Amino acid sequence: MSTLHNSPIDSRTLRNALGCYPTGVAVVTTRGRCGQAVGMTINSFCSISLDPPMLGWCLDLRSGSYTDFRCARGFTVSVLNEQQADLARRFATRGADKFEGINLEALNQDGIELPGACAAFRCRLQRVIPLGDHVMLVGQVTAFGSADRSPLTFVHGGFRQLQTTLDQAA
Repeated sequence: MSTLHNSPIDSRTLRNALGCYPTGVAVVTTRGRCGQAVGMTINSFCSISLDPPMLGWCLDLRSGSYTDFRCARGFTVSVLNEQQADLARRFATRGADKFEGINLEALNQDGIELPGACAAFRCRLQRVIPLGDHVMLVGQVTAFGSADRSPLTFVHGGFRQLQTTLDQAA
């Protein structure tokens, strides 16, 4: 390990260090203020509580989707499978037609589940917590599902596929 950096903390160096931690890749969706589908790629969300079931994810205050998510009734998190890197890139690209080829008939107030996802969680927005240059959106899970697919991961600034299982979880 390299030497720990003291203040002032350089954001680029910090971001590179954070990139050593592998994460899953998900797309979060909602219905926007004007009724349109809104979505973005996120590289982390967390389980907050099992009773009641709650999860959270963080949103940059400067995001073009900030107001739509902040004012939404809910959202849906779709955990992408290892074959969906192109979908992750599309939802991470500003101005892209993010929902091209996706049937939006199932779009509701809480977003839409993306086809082929490893797992999806529909949530009702419970709380928005200011945290520096981001907010954490906390949602109560109202519906969820999962499929036997390998997840897409992100580490060191790039997408990866899981290759080897070292130990089976108990």
